[in-house]
Amino acid sequence: MGNALKILSLFIFSVAIIMGGAVNAEAKKKKKIPKKPSYVGAVKCNGSCHDAYYEAWKVSPHGNTFNLLKAGERAEAKTRVKLDPEKDYTTTPLCLRCHTTGYKQRGGFKPAGSKNKKGKDTSSTIDPEEPNKEQVGCEMCHSVAGGAQFRVVMKNTKGDFKKADTEKYGQRWDYANVCTRCHTHPNTPFKPSVHDKYKFNFEERKLKVHLAADFYNEDNMDQKLEKVKDRAKEVSQSEKTPLLIEDFEIKKGKLKFKKGTKPYNKKKKSFNYKK
Repeated sequence: MGNALKILSLFIFSVAIIMGGAVNAEAKKKKKIPKKPSYVGAVKCNGSCHDAYYEAWKVSPHGNTFNLLKAGERAEAKTRVKLDPEKDYTTTPLCLRCHTTGYKQRGGFKPAGSKNKKGKDTSSTIDPEEPNKEQVGCEMCHSVAGGAQFRVVMKNTKGDFKKADTEKYGQRWDYANVCTRCHTHPNTPFKPSVHDKYKFNFEERKLKVHLAADFYNEDNMDQKLEKVKDRAKEVSQSEKTPLLIEDFEIKKGKLKFKKGTKPYNKKKKSFNYKK
């Protein structure tokens, strides 16, 4: 009888250890959400989550915006708005704001020649085969101040999340509004008054974004977004009340965001909606 009790006790103890280990293993799989939002780049969306979207983005206009800043590119368009077609604009603040991801914000793109206070080169690495922050990536449309936080929520929930779950970490759903960040911003030289082709129609333009269907294959078919239709039925706060769009100006050759125009207040850790 005594031996039987000992064996039973050992069995229960072993099961407890195994179950505990399984729980710990599951807990370890879930990553901690960063304390602060920051830009991480489109490459973070590739590899295990949104491969097809990344591949589609690479060949889209958004995935090639930085290249347009190089000398000789889009010469006719530049001449039309009185820009020098032979000038290299890849380090020009006014252009970088809308041709890269997160310029002048935490974790955002840093052009060639960028250095920290100690003189160390901090410019963003550019890989022609793997575009990233040097182009207009996912976060410029989908985030308020970078996707470092809400992308972890997406991964931890394996895509099964509500709009509010990621919105509280800075994902924005006011897409028609966010496009005005660049396409109709007062500082853009490409205005409808210059040419009709610069008139911006959100409904027409969105049809040219996220053409991922052609990029699904046997390796990434399991990444298809299953909850999109369910989330489309939800109405987020930013859809009810769109967020502010950053306003900026160029002072002494540097881009400065105007006070009170950012959609995210990093000191108060709060979001600013349009009134």
